[in-house]
Amino acid sequence: MKKFIFLLLLCLCVPGHSVAQSNVSLVDTATCQRPLLHISRGVETHMNMLFNTGLVADISQNGFTQMTARMNYLKWELKGKIDDDFSFHFRQSLTKSALSATTDKAVLSVDYANLSWMVNRKFSLTFGKQLLCLGGYEFWMSGYKVKEFSLFNDYMNNYGTGFTAQLRLNDCRSLSFQVVNSKTGDDDETFCYGRPEGIEASKISLLATVNYERFSPSREWQLRYSFSLGQQAAHHGMFYFTSGHVLRRNALLAYLDINFSYEGIDHKGLVSQTPVNIDRTPVTARHAYYFSTIFNVDYRFSPHWNVFLKGIYEQGGVASRNAYYMRGTYFHEWQAQLCAEFYPKPKLDLKFYLLAQCRQRYINHRVIENNTDNWNRQRLVCGVVYAIPVF
Repeated sequence: MKKFIFLLLLCLCVPGHSVAQSNVSLVDTATCQRPLLHISRGVETHMNMLFNTGLVADISQNGFTQMTARMNYLKWELKGKIDDDFSFHFRQSLTKSALSATTDKAVLSVDYANLSWMVNRKFSLTFGKQLLCLGGYEFWMSGYKVKEFSLFNDYMNNYGTGFTAQLRLNDCRSLSFQVVNSKTGDDDETFCYGRPEGIEASKISLLATVNYERFSPSREWQLRYSFSLGQQAAHHGMFYFTSGHVLRRNALLAYLDINFSYEGIDHKGLVSQTPVNIDRTPVTARHAYYFSTIFNVDYRFSPHWNVFLKGIYEQGGVASRNAYYMRGTYFHEWQAQLCAEFYPKPKLDLKFYLLAQCRQRYINHRVIENNTDNWNRQRLVCGVVYAIPVF
């Protein structure tokens, strides 16, 4: 028992910018059998680590920009069960900021610190810090599988402290209800230029989500839909609709995500950071909206090789004029990714990959007062990802 308590404390105390990540284990259990450590009677746990490093070359409209070797992320997790009814999940990113979150009272690098209770076969509760219960397959995928996320998911505040209740309607359907903090810090930390003047702080900074999942009996296709409502400040709230449509058939995996968000105060900050007028003091935009469509096709044509093609279309704008922000769409962004992955040992979650990415952003000059140019970037990444079952 002392060893068990020591491991939990160690996981929370290691010092460590948020990207979308999955609630599933870092290790892909489809290819790797994780060893279990029996801490004491009825308690089983395992520890995993994940790292992604690579050589990155960036090319912009002005030509070759730079080439760098990067450690994209290093994570570790402790996950297991106390008995048949209770389980736990702790995870920390060692490549995130180790600053303390003023609301959650934990370092920002802690992604998960929760306890789940399986009340019965159909109903479960989860308490603590956890992933938002949103739809969309990319949002839920493990970082082991995603090289470059969409803007919509990459600029989300993906984790919150609260509770989730899940009801299993039958073998193919489930319904979840979640209430978590809508922000982990104060308004100056949450919004890129702070809370706009004249707006009072929120007294109930919570985000409520309803999530519905549907599977086919053969698990070939899957649907995820979620609706979220939350408060950011007095009389300023946010709304999210996220959806995922997944098809798995033999070596083929395809998914289509359609996401929309309305933010009374620009939470992602992409619209606020679009240079509307360089001669004015920057302020956080209000009534911002974002739309994203993500399409991906994976094909594992051999035990050693997998390829995927991914396309993303996104836009952001302002729904109602405020401050010096005019109403309208501010940017459109297209993104295409082509990747080849090589698995030297099919039984291990180790892979080398070569990724080519192209991003193009178009600025709507009808709502932007200065002469900002359209933006494009090409990126070539040669890297390695290894998900390690420690015990």
